[in-house]
Amino acid sequence: MNYLGHLVLSGNNEEVLFGNFIGDAIKGNAYLDWPDNIQKGILLHRVIDDFTDNNHYYLKGKRRFYKDYPKIGGVINDIVYDFLLWQHYIDNNILELNKEINRFYRTLDKYRDDMPEKIKFMYIYMKRDNWLLNYKYEWGIKKALKGIGKRINYSNNLDYSFNIVHDNLEDFKNEFQLFYSEIQMKVSSFM
Repeated sequence: MNYLGHLVLSGNNEEVLFGNFIGDAIKGNAYLDWPDNIQKGILLHRVIDDFTDNNHYYLKGKRRFYKDYPKIGGVINDIVYDFLLWQHYIDNNILELNKEINRFYRTLDKYRDDMPEKIKFMYIYMKRDNWLLNYKYEWGIKKALKGIGKRINYSNNLDYSFNIVHDNLEDFKNEFQLFYSEIQMKVSSFM
């Protein structure tokens, strides 16, 4: 899952949310240098990543990208899952994600000075360009994919990978529903 998925699964504890957000930047046992709830968030990030990387439904979606985008299917699928998360909340009218996103930004702003430099740099652009809200839209996902393609110099047309999603949208949505139900149970047992 990408940023939005991690934040939604963090619950209401601000330190856990912050730890989950910076999780990619904290390697090995370095998480032990942080306060307890931030440690919990970092470890939650690892649990989410491990679960996602090994989930049957997630892997089905990821494999659809292999033919045209070998080696980067997971990156694409992570971003697509943030789009699917939005669709899940819209379709089921479960949560006002707009309000949650504002809460995420307010919380992360409080911890901006504590962010690892790599995360702090990225967060400036995330908030300025409102990535979390824009994942709601097809154009937002395409823009994110195009930006990643340019940054990693892998493909200048990574945004075209969304055509695979568009052509298989019902399969992606169904797989996401099953995946999301399972990861919510996994996270609740961790918390």
